[in-house]
Amino acid sequence: MDLGDPRLLRLLKREAEESGISMKDVLVNALGGYFAHRLETRALAKAAEAVFSDWEDPLDSDYDKL
Repeated sequence: MDLGDPRLLRLLKREAEESGISMKDVLVNALGGYFAHRLETRALAKAAEAVFSDWEDPLDSDYDKL
């Protein structure tokens, strides 16, 4: 398996040995966690965007002029 970084391969092998699972399973678990985090972050950003769009007030530009 070529990860482009020998250190990552050593860490992957060590984790697989310590966990008693295959390197493939370690990668699948890691990718699952990574993408779950990304999806959660996107969902939170989308929710925050909706809140901020409700927060916008056309009168804010009047305050900026002061």
